[in-house]
Amino acid sequence: RAPPSLFLFVKAGLPLVLFSVGASFVLKKGIEGKQKESDITKGQASKSQRQARLEREQEDMMTKITKIRKTDFDNTKRIERPEDILERRRKERETRNVWYRAAWRSLTGGN
Repeated sequence: RAPPSLFLFVKAGLPLVLFSVGASFVLKKGIEGKQKESDITKGQASKSQRQARLEREQEDMMTKITKIRKTDFDNTKRIERPEDILERRRKERETRNVWYRAAWRSLTGGN
């Protein structure tokens, strides 16, 4: 007579299933621990720590952006063209030279 299938499962199958599940759990925990140790020794952060750092950096950037926005930021100001800059400098040079010439004339008694 053959033994009942439930008795066979309890005697042979259940220990095998429990051993397999337990071994996979222990192996998973061991590998996680080893990875954490190697990350710590290499100076790398885990994914959750990297995520927290990225969120912190994002918050810092957002506070900086809001600070810049609160100040009077006018992006409608016109950027000077190089020709305009050269013209402005030429005028400044001429006014400065006029003053130098007038001062030199008054010192030397010239025309």
